Amino acid sequence: MAPKTVPLPLATYQLPDLRAGSKRLIGCYPELAQQTQPDDTFSNNPASLRRWPGISTFTPAGFTNPIRGMWEMAGVVYAVLGFDLYTVSASGVFTIVPGSNSGLIGNGFVRMTDNQACLVILVPGTDTCYTYCPNGGGFQQLTSAFFLNLGGAIDCWYCDTFIVFLANNNGGNGSYTFFNDDGKQVSGNNQITFTTAASFSRQFGTDPFYGMCVDHRQPLFFGSRSTEGFVNTGNATGSPFSAAPDTIMPYGVHPKCAFTIANQDNTFIWVANDLTVRRREGQTPVRISTAAIEAILLNANKQGNLVGSYALASPAGSPTWAGHPFYILTLPAAGVTIGYDCVTQQWFSIVSVVGGQEIQFRGLSYLNAFGKQLIGDSQSGQIGYLDDQVQTEFGNANAPVVCALTTQPLYDGNNRIIVRRLEAVITAGAGPTPGVAPKVDLMLSTNWGQTYDASGDDTQTLGLPGDTDNRAIWWNLGQYYSLVFMVRITDASTTFTVALEADLEPGKW
Repeated sequence: MAPKTVPLPLATYQLPDLRAGSKRLIGCYPELAQQTQPDDTFSNNPASLRRWPGISTFTPAGFTNPIRGMWEMAGVVYAVLGFDLYTVSASGVFTIVPGSNSGLIGNGFVRMTDNQACLVILVPGTDTCYTYCPNGGGFQQLTSAFFLNLGGAIDCWYCDTFIVFLANNNGGNGSYTFFNDDGKQVSGNNQITFTTAASFSRQFGTDPFYGMCVDHRQPLFFGSRSTEGFVNTGNATGSPFSAAPDTIMPYGVHPKCAFTIANQDNTFIWVANDLTVRRREGQTPVRISTAAIEAILLNANKQGNLVGSYALASPAGSPTWAGHPFYILTLPAAGVTIGYDCVTQQWFSIVSVVGGQEIQFRGLSYLNAFGKQLIGDSQSGQIGYLDDQVQTEFGNANAPVVCALTTQPLYDGNNRIIVRRLEAVITAGAGPTPGVAPKVDLMLSTNWGQTYDASGDDTQTLGLPGDTDNRAIWWNLGQYYSLVFMVRITDASTTFTVALEADLEPGKW
């Protein structure tokens, strides 16, 4: 057999039967080069793999509770750290908000929004909601009888001076109603009010609402089977919102995935009720997930691990890095984080290292502020920011950004294949120690990617910047009926994978 280019994985595509799909990108995503010919297709365009950025520290260490939410109101950045509300300065200094009294129960994410004068912090699915009005009332709990009688709220967003809530009035099984406050024109600089008692039922469906968002000034409510929206028609009394028939979509949200609804790339992406991931294009819920991603969701649902799923996002948006808008979906009960690149329309995986173990991505909350992509940590009380100049998370040398790829199996009709040579063509990059070349490891799997063993050969180096003669090559790897390669960058380096080249020979039966 002649020298063979091993197909470079451009997406995570692991199927339940790994013989059919064992490709996985971990901590890296494809970066397509410009087309060289007008008729080039995606599959044969030049491509490389760009490393997922690290996280630099923005706020000091010392707190242990997670960063449950972040928001910016009137130019001031706020963060919920544990049970309290803090302001965050441009230099990363926490200052507790006067009157904050450890009332924000729980340790999961909170939902935050504002009307320019009143910040709203909701513990989702409960009647625990606090407001902070720096110029009228300060920090206080929302105790409106109307709000409490509706069971509190599942979520809250802002639209046209109104704070819009999805009620929690169906015993935790979704809601048939939503409601809004009286608007900033009534509450002014004070806590939001509900004197108009504006509560509205479903108009076009019979399934309960489980999630919501506001898209182009239209509050959208996602049911278990369908989605419908409302529009501000300026009603004289009660709520300004009326049902909008042209917003109906024949897909809802999975009941365990209310907080996977995320604003990205000028639209919304979410985990739908059929366990697909969909993107709203006009009024069409377009499927963007693959069979491999849907297998992850299906397995998590079977195991009861969709509970607590969320997108790394705020109502103001989701992470964008180096021109790539990302949808980052975490299933914490399953220990899985997967990312979707809106530019290449490809999926990849993200993991964090905590205590020497690989877990889901540790980011719990997100905000674009101070010119940085801020990440609230689920493992500590720190805020960091995405930074491709570091390959660790929160300055911890024991928490490297994991960067690896696995290939499709090499297979030749169940005949043995002799692997004489494998070369990883990877751009040299700066390692963690000046003047020391970063390293790359090779792992091999003979069971289609279920488990991996070291190749038995030495770890290879990637050379230093400008070292064009360096080559990472493994020789005489043995003979196999099938073989999956895992190439893992073991030292921090901003790398671009270019190709994998193998010299193969036919073996005996």
